[in-house]
Amino acid sequence: MLRLVLVFSLLFTLCLSSSAQTCSTFTSFSNNLAYSSCKDLPYLNSSIYWNYNSSSGSLQIAYRHAGITTSNWVAWAINPFGLQPAMIRAQALVAFQLSNGSMRVYTSQITSYTTTLPEDKLQYDVPDLTATYANADFIIYATLALPSNTTTINQVWQEGPVSNDNPGAHPLATANTNSKGTLDLISSPGPSRQPGTNSTAPNASASRSSGRMLTWVLLRFWLTMLCGWKLRHVMLF
Repeated sequence: MLRLVLVFSLLFTLCLSSSAQTCSTFTSFSNNLAYSSCKDLPYLNSSIYWNYNSSSGSLQIAYRHAGITTSNWVAWAINPFGLQPAMIRAQALVAFQLSNGSMRVYTSQITSYTTTLPEDKLQYDVPDLTATYANADFIIYATLALPSNTTTINQVWQEGPVSNDNPGAHPLATANTNSKGTLDLISSPGPSRQPGTNSTAPNASASRSSGRMLTWVLLRFWLTMLCGWKLRHVMLF
């Protein structure tokens, strides 16, 4: 029983350490870009990374959707018309893996709640658009040409099933219907690490240090309890 408690304590501690990780700790971008800002999104295990030139309106993004299988599609979108409703008229970037293993990534304008995400040209020019899938993560890379001096955007992100190489309707769970919000392109914090360096954001480093300290304290406590139990066991028997 005591050993079982020890195992659960260690697993719980590992979960705490994982949850302390932020977008700033991830640097495995296949395009080798360094992003000046990032934000952990509150639903669907997603993060958005970006570089933005307000004078030209050029927005470089990497949308990461973690912990997902290739039987799903993912999408990130801007809705220039607002978030009520968030889905209709959203300008979406869509990605999923085809049955032959190749990646399908394209743009789609959302025009109805029954959409199957057909390919369509967006309101914004998208000169660069690629996507990758590795280690249960989809990442969409894109450059979008926004109106100059744009400061905030309405963003929507989503996931849904793929069947016969075609995207299907997304679930209506709370996480799916709440996957929307505004993004401040100018003042949002959270720069990611430069590729090839070991530096991390101070908050992320502090979180990991706290997680390691908590792990060590719990491990010493349970080992002390376990060793004491074993000693009493030998003395009694």
